[in-house]
Amino acid sequence: MNAFNHACSIALASALVWLAAPVRGQPLDETGGGMAAESVPAAPAPMRPATVTVDFGTSRGTLLRTERYNNLTRAFRFVDQRDADVQFYNEQGLHGAIYRTWIIVEDIYDFEKGTYNWEGIDDYLADVSRMSDELLVVLDTRASMGKLGRTPEQIRAPIKTILRAIKERHPQIRYIEPFNEPDHNLRQYMSPERLYDYYRVYYQVLNEVNRELSPAKPLLIGGPVTGSCGSPWAPSGPNNVGWIPKFLDAYAADPDPAKRLDFLSYHAYGFFKNQRNCSEYQPLRNNPSELAEQRARTDEELRRRGLDVNIPSFITETGGYPGPSYDNKLDARPDYLRQAATMASYMYWYLENPKDIPFNWALRHASEERKDQLITRGGADRKTIQTRTFSPYGNQMLMFSKLKAERVAATSSALQAGKGVYAIATRDGTGAAIVVWNYQQTGYQPYRVTIDIGRLPQELRGKPLRQRMFRIDDKVSNYWSNPEAANLQMVSEKRIRPRVPHKVTVELTPNALQLVTLEPLPSANK
Repeated sequence: MNAFNHACSIALASALVWLAAPVRGQPLDETGGGMAAESVPAAPAPMRPATVTVDFGTSRGTLLRTERYNNLTRAFRFVDQRDADVQFYNEQGLHGAIYRTWIIVEDIYDFEKGTYNWEGIDDYLADVSRMSDELLVVLDTRASMGKLGRTPEQIRAPIKTILRAIKERHPQIRYIEPFNEPDHNLRQYMSPERLYDYYRVYYQVLNEVNRELSPAKPLLIGGPVTGSCGSPWAPSGPNNVGWIPKFLDAYAADPDPAKRLDFLSYHAYGFFKNQRNCSEYQPLRNNPSELAEQRARTDEELRRRGLDVNIPSFITETGGYPGPSYDNKLDARPDYLRQAATMASYMYWYLENPKDIPFNWALRHASEERKDQLITRGGADRKTIQTRTFSPYGNQMLMFSKLKAERVAATSSALQAGKGVYAIATRDGTGAAIVVWNYQQTGYQPYRVTIDIGRLPQELRGKPLRQRMFRIDDKVSNYWSNPEAANLQMVSEKRIRPRVPHKVTVELTPNALQLVTLEPLPSANK
């Protein structure tokens, strides 16, 4: 290992520990993942007024259903629970457009014996195929590429055998990611330039499988699936030696006419301002609006190399809590609500660019409860898997699933530097829906929000309507407040005949989310 890689691996290891023994009451240093201390309750802040103004006459296009892009954990985790989870998500309207799954090559292929063991793999992929239109597979060879020191040619044959077999048996497999966070997992073993040698093997094998099988939906491939030290949106400069620019350099220089990069793939939790030694960590949850600048930088990286600027970005993991990070270290329960508001805010900024496809992470996480969409560590012992029980984050996804098909303009008077009151407004032939939330992260500012709905869509005017409200906060739709009413709760339902303009007022405590739906009464449809 050379001195450069050794220094980076030491820096990275310290970053991923997230400073396990922080000083109470002080924030983590810039290599950490967030606030180290427990949140200290503040005196209630006075309620501030805010206004959200909706304009149904200004379309913002078809709404990307962010709740339909999701992640499952690996094949051998939560196996006994998986059938129930698949059924529950389908029943709740969270059937996926693309679900990301994991195949670990070294779990299937024994390089020493030259044998394959498929136990559990088909059942796993069949289960996920029942809950998503298409699948993305992380075909992971990190052990071979890293500590086992295998060459690209040594992994070629097992990759092809596995890829062909799973595509034949599970045609919904559509997308392939060849790595997972190589800037973290493989940094001590290889340089960014060397990574492309392995990527070349993957796309060549994928092309061969497509030719041999001629599937109705050919396989697509993307990369380099970087994490925080490979961020495409880290500041430019002499200390930014990010893996994505190096990967794109190698791709642009590749003379193979059959080369392919069908989507650019990476993760978004935060970034290291100094990517040379993975230091000065900046978590995105401090200011989610930074995500708004991300795609423009990606386009510029593509343009500079003469590459197609329309390549979509798959952000296949994102969230407020990378690794085992936290805001409340000793008691995760407040962080569950923060995660819900954080993910809503991240999705808001990703929706600003149609070339960004963000994935939720994850249905159940192997070790970190703050990421769970379903309560995996519940009960009195905080260790018991709960069936058919959403976390606040899962409820946020369910809330977004109740939005309508077309997004329309909505502006907030109280959104600055990524904090404050957010709003997404929608409409279609079935009615209108507006979701608002108060992203405060560890702050305490509440808002009384007047939603000025203005002039309703033509199909809703002059009719009696059913107005319903759903809420997520520290007391409502929150397992840790009331396990018996953990799933998304409707807090108001009434018949109205709206005037012009129609206004609704809601009070948003820190990190609370509220959905308002307006739909014709059933009798009005007859």
